[in-house]
Amino acid sequence: MSGVNRFKVSTFSVIIDQFNNALKQRIKSYSFVQQRIGVLTEFESMSDEDIKIAIERLVDIYPKGLSFEFHSEFCQFICWYKEQSKKYSRKEPTGIAQHILKLLHTNGVYTAFPNTEVIFRIYLSLMSTNCSGERSFSQLARIKNMERSTMSQDCLGVLALLCIERELLHEIDFSSVIDDLLR
Repeated sequence: MSGVNRFKVSTFSVIIDQFNNALKQRIKSYSFVQQRIGVLTEFESMSDEDIKIAIERLVDIYPKGLSFEFHSEFCQFICWYKEQSKKYSRKEPTGIAQHILKLLHTNGVYTAFPNTEVIFRIYLSLMSTNCSGERSFSQLARIKNMERSTMSQDCLGVLALLCIERELLHEIDFSSVIDDLLR
């Protein structure tokens, strides 16, 4: 097998496969978060009944962080937000959740909507991504640098896999392998 084909099979295809799996995992994570607390970013396009159901689900999910009167507070917040949206155009490239939290603090009304402020902070602090696919490409860039440009494709592929799968690598006991090599 030529060097180019060996690179495609042993390194590039492995990285693309991991990237694809990471994207699938990310889609699952985003769908799960959207099902649970999507009302925070979609409330403008939802009916009142759908908002009520979604808010009740949120209170069930976060009973310690949200009080039972959250539904009425959120309805008041929606009215306030619609008025604020007329005054301020959203020029920032940030998401709506960041925009709303910033708006609450800028206008000093976060104390008027304490549960709303709490749930937006919870939403913005969720880690719902899996970046192992992105790490694969950045690891490859670190490994294949100018000092290692003469490295064989096999060695490059092995080093890339070791870097990408470092969590698994930390679980392996290498003392027996080292003992075998020293014999």
